Amino acid sequence: MKTIDQFLTSDWYKNVIAELILLKPHVKFVEHGNYEAELLMDSFRERKYVLEGLGTSPPTEEECIQWLMEQLGEDKANIMSYVEARVTFSEQLDDDPDGEFPEGEELDEGDRSEVVEVLGFTRSVIANTIIEYDMVKNHPKQLTAYFKRTRIPGAAKFSSQIKKVYASIAK
Repeated sequence: MKTIDQFLTSDWYKNVIAELILLKPHVKFVEHGNYEAELLMDSFRERKYVLEGLGTSPPTEEECIQWLMEQLGEDKANIMSYVEARVTFSEQLDDDPDGEFPEGEELDEGDRSEVVEVLGFTRSVIANTIIEYDMVKNHPKQLTAYFKRTRIPGAAKFSSQIKKVYASIAK
């Protein structure tokens, strides 16, 4: 495999998605487009930056693919349990498309966004969750920094929630 996009559309990765669907039959995956590969690479870059610092070269796509395959090869049962728990957690989040506002500056009811359709999860959610699994399992002190680098709102609070998700499956 030469690129992340090829990896995300490979039979090997489709089998991993199929395994998750067996665990959570109602989960819907959709193809959102070519940007998925670049967003996944951004997650890998930010992981490497948080763990190794500024002076390191970014990982290649081949290195990222190899790392993902090794992670699943070494710890597949726990990873799939975590992915299942993480998807369940994501489904329960009360996503506010307008974000958070300080008290007194909230949007008026007519100015709030309306969710028209929930599309489902992107193909890359499993790969991204493997990166997150590695961070929460092996580098929990850097988890908040990783979420900040990947632009997760409320990174510290989200980090503590993710640690609870991980604790629920850790044995």
